[in-house]
Amino acid sequence: RDKGSLNCKHLHMPTHHAEQAENADFAAKLEVGHQEIDRIVDEVEQIYETQPNEWLVLEPIGSMVTNEWYEDQDEFEDAVGGTFEQFMRALPHIDVRLNDRGSAEFRVLKPDPLALPTVMTLQVNSRADLRRVLFKAPDASLRVPHLSFEVGTNNKRQIDTVYNHITTAVWNLSCHIRGRPDLDSEYVTGISATVDELNALLDVDEPFQFIVDDPSGSSIFKPADGIEVVRLGEDVEIEP
Repeated sequence: RDKGSLNCKHLHMPTHHAEQAENADFAAKLEVGHQEIDRIVDEVEQIYETQPNEWLVLEPIGSMVTNEWYEDQDEFEDAVGGTFEQFMRALPHIDVRLNDRGSAEFRVLKPDPLALPTVMTLQVNSRADLRRVLFKAPDASLRVPHLSFEVGTNNKRQIDTVYNHITTAVWNLSCHIRGRPDLDSEYVTGISATVDELNALLDVDEPFQFIVDDPSGSSIFKPADGIEVVRLGEDVEIEP
């Protein structure tokens, strides 16, 4: 079957007011329940992979997810911060459209095997930029260049706000040195300083760059406006 691909046609989409509002709601929910979001996305992707069609009608899939994990529709909407359709529209790697009958349907965008390696740069100028949602491909890594800081690959796709990608790094570093008398004191001091520097980024007192290095070229920011995109062998692009 010819499922959707994460190619340059789908990699970035223009940001409209409705999309921005949906993204803000979703970002707010991610800040308090991203593990639950991951569980729902995993379920949707598994259902999608079992179906022969490229586009699936949203309503029955939403009912399947609701009935399996939640008491009723209201509990689901409380969990994700909106309806199933709003939830799906906020995901960077999901396409949603209306079919000829006026029903919403979706497809999961798959990595394009021919996509070029990509470097995506977000210039974080305000806290609003931290609420952008990033679909990070399994083999992608993250960098904050002015801190010489990098988060390596973890072989699993991650959907989270930029804010949460940074706080996850803070948590992991803090756990690494907590209660470890075997570690050299100078090493612990250096890690602690990095934790403080990362935490300070969340206030956005000064602009900084947040960079995604993606060998597969399938990572996506949403909203994508203003993202500098460099594909190996092509000229620099800046999304409008």
